[in-house]
Amino acid sequence: MTPEHKEYVRKLMEIGENLGFYAADGRKLGKMYHMANPDCVWYYDCKDKKPLLKIAKGDKSNYLPVIAFEVADSEKEKGLRGSLMSLQLANASASVVVLVGSANNPKSKSYLNKLVGRYSSTRFRIWIEKDVDAFYGKVAKPESNQAPK
Repeated sequence: MTPEHKEYVRKLMEIGENLGFYAADGRKLGKMYHMANPDCVWYYDCKDKKPLLKIAKGDKSNYLPVIAFEVADSEKEKGLRGSLMSLQLANASASVVVLVGSANNPKSKSYLNKLVGRYSSTRFRIWIEKDVDAFYGKVAKPESNQAPK
């Protein structure tokens, strides 16, 4: 795991929490965890919400995945396909691959766009570092945006 990978996973977790989601990795996916473990998932907590809890219980979880993220920092084509499969298995309402580090290049983005076209039943998005940074700048708490001293 590169420093860029860690930084962007941390930012995504913080953004999710600041938006009111339970943010974690794929462990809360219940029975799907052994097949898919995205880097960050924004979950809706279904406790005390019986109709939604019934849906989540189908996956043996108390949480519904709303948005799942895979942060690709050095993946080549095979790794990018694996990231898309992991997101598809997470079965979130939307899925985002974030290209950072050496994966943030036109070739990777073009390849992912072609793959995403084949998964038309899933809501996939492709972001790069500046997309996360812009979102983070809008929703991060002021103390989080300051550089360490």
